Amino acid sequence: MRRAATAGAVAGLLVAAGAGPVVAATDAAPSASPSSSASSASSAVPDPDAMAAAEQALAADLERVASTEITDTMRAGTVIDLDAADATVDLRADDATFPLRPEDSTTVLEQQREEKDDTVVTLTSDLLFDFGKATLTPEAKAAVAELAAEIPQDATVRVDGYTDSIGTDARNLKLSKQRADAVADVLAAERSDLTLKVKGHGETDPVAQNEIDGDDNPAGRALNRRVEVTYPTA
Repeated sequence: MRRAATAGAVAGLLVAAGAGPVVAATDAAPSASPSSSASSASSAVPDPDAMAAAEQALAADLERVASTEITDTMRAGTVIDLDAADATVDLRADDATFPLRPEDSTTVLEQQREEKDDTVVTLTSDLLFDFGKATLTPEAKAAVAELAAEIPQDATVRVDGYTDSIGTDARNLKLSKQRADAVADVLAAERSDLTLKVKGHGETDPVAQNEIDGDDNPAGRALNRRVEVTYPTA
């Protein structure tokens, strides 16, 4: 079978090389004349040099094919089966969120300014409390405790809470007082020598515009949500 295939392939190469069609040699018909038989025999025999060259080329091709390693990917037609588990990432809520820490935030936790003989520290409510809440986060408690260490001995300290303009006046007044109380509680726990005066102001005394030309101003409202701690400058 391999010999027959080789012979067929050789014949194909000869045709492609321009050697002309190859006709298999058979016994001449009884009625054929000697001259016609000789002519047929002459046309049926290919050129020996062309035959040898074709066989050599075929042998080289067969050797190259035999030495080629067929991989599983090649057998599959180079189609790669992507497993769903390898192609997707399972995102979980606890991996996608991060605890808010004042030192990592682009919003400054506190700003300090001097007013005559007093030091005023403005604490950003958004970094102290969860939205609409008056309970200090653990990180916020630690920050307020650090602030307590900077206050002079036996000082009288004012703690004032403020909100933005969202919500009713009554609600904002109550929330601002609760947030001021939360900050004052930490100061008192850290420094028993301090005299604390706590007050909630609601949305009064804004430091920025809650609206601009009738449109909401979120950046301004964020500045207005604050707790101010005022104590004598040492």
